[in-house]
Amino acid sequence: MPQYLARKFVAEPFYKLFRTSTIVRKLKKYYNPPENYFDYTQRNKRWDGYKRRIQIQGNPVVRNALFFSRVLIWLIFVYYLLKLLQPVLSNTWIGKLIYWFFHLCFDNWVYQFESPWNLILLLICIAIGFRFVRKGAWDFIKSRIVKIIGKDRLELLWRYVNLVRYSNYTSQGRIFERLQQQYPKDSKFVVLPMDMEFMDAGSVKENYLVQMDKLIRLKANHPDTVFPFVHVDPRRIARQNPEEPFFLYNADNPDVIVLEDCKLKTYIEGGASGIKIYPALGYYPFEKELLPLWLYCVQNDLPVTTHCSVGPIFWRGAKKREWDRHPIFEEIISGKAEDNNLEIEKLRLLQIKNKEFQRNFTHPLNYCCLLSPYFLMKLLDLYADQDLNNLFDYRNGTLGRDLSKLKINLAHYGGAENWDRFLEKDRQRAANAIITNPKDGLCLASEMKQLGNLYQYWHYLDWFSIISNMIIEFDNVYTDISYTAHDTRYLSLLSEIMNNSNIQNRVLFGTDF
Repeated sequence: MPQYLARKFVAEPFYKLFRTSTIVRKLKKYYNPPENYFDYTQRNKRWDGYKRRIQIQGNPVVRNALFFSRVLIWLIFVYYLLKLLQPVLSNTWIGKLIYWFFHLCFDNWVYQFESPWNLILLLICIAIGFRFVRKGAWDFIKSRIVKIIGKDRLELLWRYVNLVRYSNYTSQGRIFERLQQQYPKDSKFVVLPMDMEFMDAGSVKENYLVQMDKLIRLKANHPDTVFPFVHVDPRRIARQNPEEPFFLYNADNPDVIVLEDCKLKTYIEGGASGIKIYPALGYYPFEKELLPLWLYCVQNDLPVTTHCSVGPIFWRGAKKREWDRHPIFEEIISGKAEDNNLEIEKLRLLQIKNKEFQRNFTHPLNYCCLLSPYFLMKLLDLYADQDLNNLFDYRNGTLGRDLSKLKINLAHYGGAENWDRFLEKDRQRAANAIITNPKDGLCLASEMKQLGNLYQYWHYLDWFSIISNMIIEFDNVYTDISYTAHDTRYLSLLSEIMNNSNIQNRVLFGTDF
């Protein structure tokens, strides 16, 4: 993992204080149990405590007495806490109401401390003496912390905690052994690595290529069980070392692209089963460097899995100015079609924060730029590269080769956020197409040529609907339910969509969890 995952969550330059390795190291001692946790003395203490608690639970008189005593202690704690805060709260309307009620009901019957230090001492003693007070106070403080810090930053913190869990294992092989034990005996595993060196979050501790070499060795040790993919980042191709290239090919015969000596060839010959991409790291799936690879995948029936939801791993650097508009898709700015005075510009992308902007990189409609010959030609016009034109035999407005047969899995089925949006489909008429017209859906490839539809689909249509329609329209588009379907409230929707005969055979099982 990169060293500065906290970037964009913590202000510069303070994010550098939150190095991934440093935080994991510090959290580790809190995550693992104490060294003597499993010795006889500690085990016997926990057993004695359990027996005391179970005896109390079995005696209704003691149980009720404890309940009312806890309520009384809480009332005392809250009363004196609010008394301590009276100078701060007494000028607010709610404070006036509280202290009027106290004066009316309690002040003449409860001891009044003259010194605030005595109040503080009493509150500390109550908190130290009663665990349920400490726990209740901490739960309240924690809820305030969540509200102040925000769910995004806390999600990042839990990711650090997960890193602590797995950092106890010193190799991919050890992690795989533990994973394998949790699944049925004959389970097989598709392993999807990540190349995170170019997301502008600092360096990774171990170079991605070294990690891939180890993954290929893991494949060699488990040839019938492990099926690794190769993560490809177009920036690694663009900046590759000529002495040891990552992706190098021979296209003397464009109908049969051949890999020359390069890392990718080594990995595929070593047993890699497909290609993985993660556009949220700061690129589009149709980058110039990727197009020859996608044609190679078509010719060799090599599958591609791509991240297709909004999550906590994304580009951490500054948003680039050229990202303000989509490279291919367009929208109408003004004018009327009947007057033949339409003003058309590239689709405007208004998100500023990285977490929000990542949806433009991972949007499922981006893959229509590969799968649809109409948009692929627009892509080739944009790059104006003669080698690419020769590769796709693009001349006089026609393509001799295209990517319509690219076998691609849009992972996560859009994610839980988009499943929720689909379940509110009464607000979006286009979302009903997979229900009302299950055979043809929206006919995306043709309908997206109308800029009004394109704008609507990009900004307003949920990804669950888009992916479902892409599966209906394109023969080799798949999706998976990894992570999304860990929430059981989505199983009814999954069951419903699996009744569609045009979709059911291309929804894959996945975990990512």
